[in-house]
Amino acid sequence: MKLTDEERKLMVSMQLEKAHRFLDQADEMCKQHYWDIASNRYYYACYHAVQALLIKNGLYAHTHDGLLSQFGLHFVKTGKIDKDFGAFLSRMEQLREKGDYNCFYAITEEEIETITVPSRNLIKKIEELLAE
Repeated sequence: MKLTDEERKLMVSMQLEKAHRFLDQADEMCKQHYWDIASNRYYYACYHAVQALLIKNGLYAHTHDGLLSQFGLHFVKTGKIDKDFGAFLSRMEQLREKGDYNCFYAITEEEIETITVPSRNLIKKIEELLAE
């Protein structure tokens, strides 16, 4: 996808806006004790922040696996993002899939407690990289 600088800036901004909106939705779902939905929203908050980072750098991913791959290759392996964030994003994607698709699995409050702060930290780190 070929974008002008103006279009790229707009896309990055829109992705970050969505990431923050989804963080707010995740927090609201936690208040309601809807752990599966909270997991989904925390994952997608991170997903959209990573999309912003990819777009800013002229990279594109059309699938979740592609996003994880591009993120790992261009940001984790290069040391721009701590490898723990790469592992965290992969774990979040797996948790989100279990919560969304596995009718025998219910995400717990304890699992959500392990992703709330790291989700915010990952988004904050991405925003720092975007500001450079």
